[in-house]
Amino acid sequence: MAEPAPLTACPPWLLDHWRDVYKRHEQGKLPHAVLFAGVEGLGKKQFVRFLAESLLCRDCSPTTGACGQCDSCAQLTAGAHPEFKELITEGASKNIKVDSVRELVTWLQLSAPPKQYRAALIDSADSMNRNAANSLLKTLEEPGERAVLILAADRPGALPATIRSRCQTTVLHLRDRSSALDWLIEQGVDNAEEQLAFARVGPLALLEQSSDEWRESEQRLQTAWRDLFLMRASIGKIVDSLSDLPVRRSLTQFSHWAMLASKKRLNLPVGVDHATSELISEVQAGLDSEQWFSLYDRIQLLYRSDSASFKSQAVLEGLFADIRLMTQA
Repeated sequence: MAEPAPLTACPPWLLDHWRDVYKRHEQGKLPHAVLFAGVEGLGKKQFVRFLAESLLCRDCSPTTGACGQCDSCAQLTAGAHPEFKELITEGASKNIKVDSVRELVTWLQLSAPPKQYRAALIDSADSMNRNAANSLLKTLEEPGERAVLILAADRPGALPATIRSRCQTTVLHLRDRSSALDWLIEQGVDNAEEQLAFARVGPLALLEQSSDEWRESEQRLQTAWRDLFLMRASIGKIVDSLSDLPVRRSLTQFSHWAMLASKKRLNLPVGVDHATSELISEVQAGLDSEQWFSLYDRIQLLYRSDSASFKSQAVLEGLFADIRLMTQA
């Protein structure tokens, strides 16, 4: 028989945010829909899960969250709590589908037990397709009694304005940098202080990026980006060089570089390490500032694609072909 899953720990650098939420909870001012945003790798997934478990706990603590001892916590660790549901991404495009959201909306309309929340968690809420997001409006406009909808998103701007306006949004920040630095050092991250100073991601992503595998993939992405703009290889060859990387990984990196190039063309500070600055300097002349921003916007739209081909290299082939046309215009 499998061991029960442990309750989720709050990332230490986000504990101040938890205390803010707990205070609202104690005052009876917790809204029925909360959206937590923040950079990739900050620990949003752990934070919102920690929050949901804490709200369902019968003896929640302002410092440690869920007690881990009550019957509610036992149900959570067993994955069988009747008042908790979580939506996850599905399919090749890694989107949250409309049918799953509709089922969740129906469930949220049910009455919660006395003095207890009914908590629904949508991590990666920005991966909902438009129909799925629109299906949430019913719950946001007519919430069930003591129902709490908890969303997390790397890119809250990808959510429709109708969703954002009906949620109370909190942008999570790295308030406690010393805790994050201590954690990175404990994990064996080299030059942790320097990396944290230049980071555009959170500590969890920094840990992932310290691996040899990540660094090798980063080098390949840089080579592909140079080859694309400097006409060093064909589109087919460049796409093949990235064939074993997740398409979303490539798009995340390329959208970041496009935004940096747009800023650099406008003589705005970019605040990146030497290697990235050198990369941007090499390719920035390929497009003007408006074209770079248009490219950034195009890549952001691809994130919301609900196509079955999202997982395939066809996405990159189409993007790279458009870039080549832009550079030759």
